Amino acid sequence: MNSRASIHEVLRAFAASVTEKTGQITPGDPEDQLRAPFETFMAGAADALGSKVVCTGEARLSDHLGRPDYAIHRNDLLAGYVELKAPGAGADGARFKGHNREQFKRFSNIPNILYTDGNEWALYRRGKLERGVVRLSGNVAKDGPKAAKAADARAVEILLRDFLQWQPFLPRDGKGGIDLKRFAGELAPLCRFLRDDVIDALRNPASSLVHLAKDWRQLLFPDAADEQFADAYAQTVTFALLLGRSEGADPLTLENAQAKLKEQHNLLSRALQVLTVPEAREETTASLNLLLRLIAIVPLDTPAGPKTRGSTSTRIFSPPTTPNCARTPVSITPRSKSSAPRFA
Repeated sequence: MNSRASIHEVLRAFAASVTEKTGQITPGDPEDQLRAPFETFMAGAADALGSKVVCTGEARLSDHLGRPDYAIHRNDLLAGYVELKAPGAGADGARFKGHNREQFKRFSNIPNILYTDGNEWALYRRGKLERGVVRLSGNVAKDGPKAAKAADARAVEILLRDFLQWQPFLPRDGKGGIDLKRFAGELAPLCRFLRDDVIDALRNPASSLVHLAKDWRQLLFPDAADEQFADAYAQTVTFALLLGRSEGADPLTLENAQAKLKEQHNLLSRALQVLTVPEAREETTASLNLLLRLIAIVPLDTPAGPKTRGSTSTRIFSPPTTPNCARTPVSITPRSKSSAPRFA
């Protein structure tokens, strides 16, 4: 006998919990009214769907665009992110204003993110709305379990299944090899996302990345602005992870990439280690984890890119021209004992 609750039952319980919390007069961010009910909802929804799902809350950053509220792992792999909005704010990015609008632009680099204010649910992939916005029949802030009808639950279930089944995409060319140009197009938004995380962190004088940027300027580029440092940071980390995977890092983690790079590219290994110290990881966790998730699907020993004409360098990636980030290709000389990224 199946004792699992249905999505409808779980959604009704979620609505009831939000109504209860909304009725309590407590100080704090209105979005916080959703956090505990949402975590309970995801646990129940995962059980109803027969999936192993872990919902991990991200640290809140005041006065920053910040990072999504939750990272969602399915079967131990990153499936995507969830961003909560205060009840009544909606989940339609086209209607966001002010801080929510700027944050939505930032998160448009994420390949799989679910927005909800409890009443509306929407799935976005790289800023594009998938399947439309699902709206509950009632208001979770005041209608309790009556806010969610059976038809609402079916629509939310379809959205959740789609969200949880996301997999990173490795584009292939007509000969079955990796289509490097299209793969660069997959990497570019994540590189921009990492750059934006770094720029955001640099606005906090206490950030560990402020000290890294200071050292970077003293050693390499005295006149580099924060945006230039963020560009170099994002390109170097992305490049190092790509090369580390190509050199055999499996599973792909920052530590495994550093170890593999140390065998042939000691300077780049050291750069990756310095740029991703634990304190820096905490401030770039969402973007770093997405990069790791995507690059990890590249087959081992895959060449990182085609050789440039008239050069012995390997062209790793050349994302589309965007403001600052990854504007130019990054290249190295293969098998150099102390390779470092070169920004042409």
